[in-house]
Amino acid sequence: MIRLTVKDIANAVNGNLMSGNEDVWINGVSTDSRTIRKGELFFALKGPNFDGHRFIEDVLNKGVAGAVINAECGMRNAEFPVIQVEDTLAALGDLARYWRGLHPVPLIAVSGSCGKTTTKEMIASILNASRTIIKTEGNLNNLIGLPLTLFGLNNIHKAAVVELGISEKGEMQRLARICKPDVAVLTNIGEAHMSTLGSIEGVASAKGELFQEMDTSGTAIINMDDPRLASMAGNIRAKKITFSVKPAPAGSKQGSKADVMLKGEGQETTFIVMGEEIPVRLQYAGAHNLSNAAAAIAAAIQLGATKEEIIEGLSSVKPLCGRMEIISLANGITIIDDTYNANPLSMEASLKSLAAMKRRKIAVLADMLELGDIAQAAHKNIGRLAKEFGIEFLFATGNFRKDVAKGALDAGMPADKIFEAADKTGLVEALHNIIRDGDSILVKGSRGMKMEEVVKQLKIRN
Repeated sequence: MIRLTVKDIANAVNGNLMSGNEDVWINGVSTDSRTIRKGELFFALKGPNFDGHRFIEDVLNKGVAGAVINAECGMRNAEFPVIQVEDTLAALGDLARYWRGLHPVPLIAVSGSCGKTTTKEMIASILNASRTIIKTEGNLNNLIGLPLTLFGLNNIHKAAVVELGISEKGEMQRLARICKPDVAVLTNIGEAHMSTLGSIEGVASAKGELFQEMDTSGTAIINMDDPRLASMAGNIRAKKITFSVKPAPAGSKQGSKADVMLKGEGQETTFIVMGEEIPVRLQYAGAHNLSNAAAAIAAAIQLGATKEEIIEGLSSVKPLCGRMEIISLANGITIIDDTYNANPLSMEASLKSLAAMKRRKIAVLADMLELGDIAQAAHKNIGRLAKEFGIEFLFATGNFRKDVAKGALDAGMPADKIFEAADKTGLVEALHNIIRDGDSILVKGSRGMKMEEVVKQLKIRN
């Protein structure tokens, strides 16, 4: 927990102490007036749909130790420390950067278009086998969440593993400057947040800011199977550790000389790490999670993780709720709950995982959000992939359900195997007319589609 004086904080955020005692001690930071506790510092953040300055009086009554406010707010209180700054969100990051500087433990930052949470969890599990660590919890991976995670650093921690999520150009640079990573991982580049980043090249450029912020003292973990990431390697000043889970194409050396390579397939497999074979058993399904595991190994070995720690860490880490979580029902039905989020890259990976399952395969899909101009074509392509991967039944809901259905129909999937539903209630009803004992069912969509409600109904009715 952060513990600093008001004076320390004002200096760290380049703020003006407008009122109160600079020698008051702060025992924590909060941006939420509803849950803030006595002795904590309140950051009055302001966004398009909220303004923390409206709740200053509320936090005063809760016995907080001070507040950080924007310059245009004229609030003063003779007994209450008030620090005025140009931008409270930027100040939150500045304070987190300062606190991080007081705790110079090795820090691994993980980002990418998909797989970043799983990779972060795998890295944390490996490191946790031998040391006390701090990691990103939940969705605290943005310009608010990252600082709140870093404020949890204290003297017992020997390493930190943080997840960085972005949706706009320039955010990655700001996040990297806040956490100052020693090791940086980009899992992959895919069509995510296209409405704000514009193109796949825009995604690569925005994500690539993580590597560009590193100097020669840092280490970049390079996915050699992703051509956009592989092409970045030559322009990175940091040391590089590479990984690959694909066999090298005929006549090519790509993948053949990666520092971490895959030997074999499946949840029980072997990785070759700097020439040494390490047997691994994963609790995660899907070939894409082998790539996540390779990235995790590459990052962890830079912090000195041993063979035994890698084996123990990867065998013990379990999928988080809604992230390729395998749910077995009493009637032999298997649900792949991948409802936490979706973009074209993760949707394709999940469909491949479903295709590898036994018995009948049913895909239950909802919209992929924030795709901008490519949304219609992207959803049609998902329908096409469902047919190509051998999915027997396709259910679609959301605004782009007709595009998913058309893509499957155009690819040759029979019309009586494709179902459209305007809402989740209709979707579940249609599903229950089709499902048989022993079926494998993938449920997936973007976070805003709340497809976990479908999983809940399937569990109740089966």
